[in-house]
Formats: sequence, C-alpha cells, structure tokens
Amino acid sequence: MRLARLEIATESNIGRRRRNNEDFHRVAIYPTPAGNLVLLAVADGMGGAEAGELASKLAIEGVSSAVKSYAEHTATGRPGVGLSLVMDKAFKLSQRRILQEGERVPSRKGMGTTLTAVMLTEWNRQAVIGHVGDTRAYRYSSGRWTLLTQDHSWVAQQVRQGVLSAEQAEEHPWKHMLTQALGLSDVKHDIFSVNFAPGEVLVLATDGLYGLVPPEEWIITGDLQSALESWVAKALMRGGTDNITVVAARFR
Repeated sequence: MRLARLEIATESNIGRRRRNNEDFHRVAIYPTPAGNLVLLAVADGMGGAEAGELASKLAIEGVSSAVKSYAEHTATGRPGVGLSLVMDKAFKLSQRRILQEGERVPSRKGMGTTLTAVMLTEWNRQAVIGHVGDTRAYRYSSGRWTLLTQDHSWVAQQVRQGVLSAEQAEEHPWKHMLTQALGLSDVKHDIFSVNFAPGEVLVLATDGLYGLVPPEEWIITGDLQSALESWVAKALMRGGTDNITVVAARFR
C-alpha cells in the first residue's frame, strides 16, 4: 500500500506448529482535514478454547473503533484532543471489551492479549505508540534497528533489574510469562510519541518473528512487502514455532 508519504506492508502466517492464528493485525487509513491519520496495530492473543484468538481481535477492533471515532469527530471541523489521549481511550476500550466478553462467556474469562498500536499523522510523520505485552515496535534508521518498546514480561523485568542477562532471558523457561496484557486486572499500558524522518522504517512484530529472526537479520532492499515476506519465510524455515505477524511502514 502506497500513500503520499508512506509505504505500508503486512504479512502474517499461522506457523508450522499452531492450529489457529491468535495474532491479529490491522492497517486502517482515516482521512482528516489535516491529512491521513493511519492506524497500524498488532496483537498476540492468549487463552484456551480459541479465547486468545478472540482477545486479539477484540483488542484490534477496540483500537480501530476509538481511532475511527476520533477521525470522524475531526472531519466535522470540531477541535480534536491530543493523540495520546485518543490512544489511552483506545486501550481502555479494548480492555473493557475483553473483560466484558469474559464475563459473558465463562470459558473465555481470563483470556488476554498483547497489543502494540501506532497512530501516524502522515502530514508530519509523527507517531503515537500504545503498547502492552511483548509484541514490539522497532525503528530502522541510518542502517540500524532500535527497539522502541519495552517488553512487559517477567524475563524482561529481570534483565532491566540486572538479575538476568539478555542471553539468559532468551533461554529461560519463563520467557513467555507476561506481567502486563489486556484482559489482566489493573493492566498498565505505555504511551509515547516518536518523530520519524524520510527513509526511516517502523516495524511492529510478534514474538513469532523476532524470536526466530532477530532484527539484525531484517534486510530491506527495494520493495517493503517483499522484505517482510522474506523475514517470515526465514522464520518458517527455522521451525515456525509460533504465529508470525509483522506490519511495517516506510516514511517518504
């Protein structure tokens, strides 16, 4: 997908060892008086009886609903609020919908999901990122990848406290234990802003990709969609042990 100042690509695969895809993602374009407001979002669900698949879908739909309402509000000419407030409302809406579904269907109680969502204002290349869990957002600039988000996981917490090394965390049996996720009580999410420059790339990815193909192996040459397909293909060659999802935007 190509816009005036953005090239966007997505790729998702169920993997080789999963029966269903609990990842859910979305790219949506909302016109506003100032220009296009772009939503990119990736979620990785958890929970039995297909509950994880539903949780990730509810999270993405909740964020989409909030951003769409904001875009429609500004289209009427009424003043808008800050995008960080919109993102905060979006995460709270997603949390509420997941909890309500758990109350409605007892077998789904306790389901949850990670969520990394980005609102991009195409006209000035600014982004507001909302994040919870261990899906990740990366920036590619001047030939280097930089992790923008912090994992909300037990091992990541131990690494930040100096208890574990990054290498030990990768091999730890609890590396997938989350400390924050939508669907958990009293969840806390991160919201922050980032400015991008022409030529830089933003990537959102689930652990099914970065866990098998680390960012230092992510090569972008020419077409962005082809790059994403090659990364996912490499993850599948290395076992494809989890669902694999990646969304990317290159700024012009």
